[in-house]
Amino acid sequence: MSFHIFKYSFKSMIKDNMALFWMLFFPIILATFFNLAFQNLTAGEGFERVNIAVATENKMPVGLEDAMEDSDLFQISYMTEDQAEKQLTENKITGYLTNRDGLEMVILDSGMNQSISKVFLDNYLQVSTTVHGIIEEDPRILQTDFLESINLRQGYLQETPVSNSMNPVVIYFYALMAMTCLFSAIAGCYSTALIQANQSPVAARINIAPTHKLRAFVSMTAATILFQMSSAMILIAYITQILKVDFGDRIIHIAALCLVGCFTGSMFGTLFGAVTKFKSDIKDMLISNIVVIMCFLSGLMVLQMKYIVQQHAPIISYINPASLITDGLYALYYYDTFERYFLNITLLAAWGLVYCALSILILRRQKYASI
Repeated sequence: MSFHIFKYSFKSMIKDNMALFWMLFFPIILATFFNLAFQNLTAGEGFERVNIAVATENKMPVGLEDAMEDSDLFQISYMTEDQAEKQLTENKITGYLTNRDGLEMVILDSGMNQSISKVFLDNYLQVSTTVHGIIEEDPRILQTDFLESINLRQGYLQETPVSNSMNPVVIYFYALMAMTCLFSAIAGCYSTALIQANQSPVAARINIAPTHKLRAFVSMTAATILFQMSSAMILIAYITQILKVDFGDRIIHIAALCLVGCFTGSMFGTLFGAVTKFKSDIKDMLISNIVVIMCFLSGLMVLQMKYIVQQHAPIISYINPASLITDGLYALYYYDTFERYFLNITLLAAWGLVYCALSILILRRQKYASI
């Protein structure tokens, strides 16, 4: 009997056009629009070397050209000053260097490349002037390792390895995955209505069936989780294989997180359905809005919202299932270790168990005078 309820609960969701749209096709449509909107967002982030021309009429300061080549910041070309002036007006180069009465860089306007060139040349002139002044004051210093020591740079940043390139756009897809998993709350809320005899005639018939109400509840919940998990896997396949969005190579861990997310979402919907006494349409509307708000706080609509919440109300990140799902996916994508991932999936499962326990406690205490 339990398997019978499980089978027909699953079949009813497959044949429910509204459930198919919101739990499967709507996330796919939204992922498609995300891809169209964001596919070229980071296309121009790669650094290209600054095109600088060196006028051949004048000799450059000793060591300047070597320093520019060693920095790997510049693409150096050599030409006459007239040729450089022409290329500058045609925006083929950022600027050109002359050394008539001192080192000078000629530019037309300001920008990132011009600023990089200015900072580099200012630093070169400052260091070279200081070195020449020290040597003129005490030429014997050339017999020491002074010249080698001034090339040293002390670093104060620690490099932390990450598994993939930093692409903030994937957070939108992570929040979409969280929404897909948590949409199981709608089906969970509906399943609760089917075992409450005062909700519908179907629920009344289920309550007078020989199957225990708890078994019916478990069977319906299992069908809901399976259906939503299948939708999540189809969405992952669509995003990674069709849209070519990189989710990393830890698919098994992603699937496990989605499974726990579907369980927690279903239990949240079950608890909401058990506590509230509204009509089914109102329950569906309310639970949908709550899920959307959760996803909004995890960065689905506004990427910065995730960081605003983390900065001003970090507790929300630990009680919001959508944030736990996105953070778990984020940890899998960026970090080589699993500490943050296991923390998120553990918290997510814990909230699911809390919702489940409360739901069972409420449903067990419900009695009906007549059915």
